[in-house]
Order: sequence, then structure tokens, then C-alpha cells
Amino acid sequence: MKKKSGRKKKRTRILIYILVGVVFFAAGVLVVPLLQEKGYQIKEWITKPSPPQEMKIVKLYFSESAGERLVSEERKIIASPQIDQEAKLILKELIEGPKDSSLNPTLPSQTEIRAVYVKDDCFYVDFSSSLKEKHPGGSTGELLTIYSIVNTLLENFPSQSQVQILIQGEPAETLAGHIDIRNPLSKNFSVVKQ
Repeated sequence: MKKKSGRKKKRTRILIYILVGVVFFAAGVLVVPLLQEKGYQIKEWITKPSPPQEMKIVKLYFSESAGERLVSEERKIIASPQIDQEAKLILKELIEGPKDSSLNPTLPSQTEIRAVYVKDDCFYVDFSSSLKEKHPGGSTGELLTIYSIVNTLLENFPSQSQVQILIQGEPAETLAGHIDIRNPLSKNFSVVKQ
């Protein structure tokens, strides 16, 4: 007998929950149009869908197949009103590598961006130590990595004129032993294939 009364109570509870849900749903469906007819303002999130996100075409710099120069590739990203957030999105695309199979990535795929911020006319890009530790090395490879970062950011943000590369929050002497990156760097289009 106790089993049956326990099951009955459980069924009754479930039916009550369903009934309450149906009542609230029906009230919402009926009440919102009535309120709108009488001139009440319903919050926009109820009646209007969110606007589509604005896309932006950006230019990224990757290594040509010979590994001697940089070549640009266009990519679409979601535009952001905040320059640091948009710069971070662009750098993530750079880390993902080129879509064109004739181009090569310039940053190790394990590279992580810790932070991007802007002060005056300079980007400060803080990478994890993986950028330095996983870099394949070589003076040309190091040069292309550095200027793929610098040229990509400064090409897409003309209001900025320099990029300071940081590793674990600190300026590093070099990435792979050849190019001094202790100070902010400017564009260098001598490494870009014309």
C-alpha cells in the first residue's frame, strides 16, 4: 500500500509541475500581446533579436613557402569596439596559421596570448613562454615571426605605430637569439614580398 501512495504522490507532484508550467507559458503568450496593445513597453530582449555581429576584413602576414619573406593574407573577423580585444582576435588568427596552403605559419601553434593592451601609440603583446620555447629558431625565422606580429598589428591599426613583444609579462632580449626585442618595434616592410 505504501508503494502505491508514494507513486501517487510523485505522479501528482509531476502533474502539478506540468500544469504550473503550462499556465506560465500561456500567461506569457497571452499577456505580452495584450500589454503591447495597451501601450506598455516590453523589454527589447523579449521582442527584438540581437543585431548581427559586424565583420571586418583584416590583413595577416605569413611566411612564403621559401621562408624568406612575408606575404599578406586577408581574413574576416568579428569587429570589436575595443582595440585591444580586436588585436587579440587578429593575433589568434595569426597563431592559427594561413588558409592558403602555399604559405607557412610564423608562430608556433602552441603560442598563447596572455594579454594585449595599448598605451599611447604602442601595442603591448604579452605571450606565454611557449612562443620562445617552441620557436624553431634561425635568424630568418625569428625575423619573420617578429615582423609577422608587428606588421599584422600595425597594418590593421594605423593609429598605432609600435609593438612591444613581452614574454611572461617581461621584455625579452630575443625570441631565438638573433633579433633584439627589448624595445618597441615599428613596421618593417623590407621583409614583405612585393
